[in-house]
Amino acid sequence: MVLNARITDLLTSMGAALVGFGDVTGLAPDGYRTAVVAAIALSPDIIDEIPIGPTPAYLEVYKAYNARLDEMSDTVATLLQQEGYRALSLNRNNSPWDRQTMTSPFPYKTAATRAGLGWIGKCALLVTPEYGSAIRLTVTLTDAPLAVAQPISQSRCGSCTACAEACPGHAVRGALWEAGMPREQLVDIPACDKAASDCAEKTLGRRTTICGRCFAACPYTKAYVDRARSGQAK
Repeated sequence: MVLNARITDLLTSMGAALVGFGDVTGLAPDGYRTAVVAAIALSPDIIDEIPIGPTPAYLEVYKAYNARLDEMSDTVATLLQQEGYRALSLNRNNSPWDRQTMTSPFPYKTAATRAGLGWIGKCALLVTPEYGSAIRLTVTLTDAPLAVAQPISQSRCGSCTACAEACPGHAVRGALWEAGMPREQLVDIPACDKAASDCAEKTLGRRTTICGRCFAACPYTKAYVDRARSGQAK
């Protein structure tokens, strides 16, 4: 559809590495039925640093990407509203992270699986064929009649245990995801939170929950890094 193409071109021009459209009827708040999902990929240089723990460079990129992603979702929402449709940007103000429960009102990962961009890995992060889990996501909800992708509803991780072996908190349980599965069946959330905070305290001098070891170890992430190094990104 023309509107799909306009949105894709807009987001790509703003730095999106992946763009998808998913049917989220019955899942999203306020009766919204379609999610526009955009992803920015982390650079191989940042990924290379992560196995030793979160670095200041990774932290700065993390913050910068969050701001860029908010701008992307806000811009898409504005475009859709100008076309006469309802739209809600799930920026950090509209979709706040609850530190106590470690949840958000509508997970970006859910929208991404519905948009066919990837599946949920054993470490409870989205895994994409192109970039592994080395991405940051944003979502815009709308009632616009956009063409949507076939959702992905099952894990494609198979017998791989790379993320579990890389986790310093032994938080990854090793289960294969299926749509609707509670996050707690995949990861021991308190153990993950503590391990990530411990790692950050060692390398950043403060406790924060960015770690990244699991996704840096993912074979799909490593394949992306290898392609990028050889000049064949994607």
